[in-house]
Amino acid sequence: MSEEDGDVQEATPEQKINIASYFIMSSPTGEIDDVVKDTKKLVGDDVLGGPLSRILKDYNMEQMVAAKDPDGNPVLVTAHGAIGDDLFLDPATGRVIKFDHIKRKFLEFTDKKQVLEESVNKHRTAINKEVNAYLEEQYKSGKAVASVYGADTGAVTICISAANVHLGAFWTGGWRGVFQLNVSSSGSQELSADIKVQVHYFEDGNVQLHTKFNTKSPITVSSDEKKTAVEVGKTIKKIETEFQANLEEMYISMHRQTFKQMRRFWPISKKPMEWDLRKHNLTAELGK
Repeated sequence: MSEEDGDVQEATPEQKINIASYFIMSSPTGEIDDVVKDTKKLVGDDVLGGPLSRILKDYNMEQMVAAKDPDGNPVLVTAHGAIGDDLFLDPATGRVIKFDHIKRKFLEFTDKKQVLEESVNKHRTAINKEVNAYLEEQYKSGKAVASVYGADTGAVTICISAANVHLGAFWTGGWRGVFQLNVSSSGSQELSADIKVQVHYFEDGNVQLHTKFNTKSPITVSSDEKKTAVEVGKTIKKIETEFQANLEEMYISMHRQTFKQMRRFWPISKKPMEWDLRKHNLTAELGK
């Protein structure tokens, strides 16, 4: 039968994989397992089985998923620490750990290790300490993890990933921030910031918020790594606080304007619409 006769052609395996990848990569924070389960039903477990690990690798790095290493310490899975498809750096120790993208678990330490140039490592270590102190002060306990990466070129990358998941209360939220600067030379430098927020409310509806924020702030790099780290911490706090304030203003505006325009107006009777068809039929019969 042709399409004109009503025949609908089934999607090819490649098309199914693309569909599955879209759904999985769009998964809200903390809901990936449910999305994968439903996606398997949609495209078929046999089709998704092979490519699933690759898709989840991209998802885990995009979300900057946190998991505990074999010693029980939290480590982020990020593109900045990727050594291979399933190997990721723990910048705090320099060790490389094998990661299972499907189970989202670190499996074992490898014999690989990163050894940074001494001056860069001093800055990285000081910044890591300052950022962790900032997380303890500003974030809910156990909700956020930071990893601070360094390179011999002097590049330092600070990754902050926070997740707050309350499926029983029908909402989840994720906050991801990446901050970069170069500490190879003293003087004025730029701290670039890239922040992403994803929120999902699904009680009696389905509303998602995706927003991001990019900015750059001047910062002074000093030969005194502790002094530099303190300034980095203050700058990150300033950037995130301003972004959060803008989010709160946006929420208020959406409540007063956007959602108000989306609501259904009351009928003339000022009573909710009665959707029970039997009552309408009875009214029509009585009218006769």
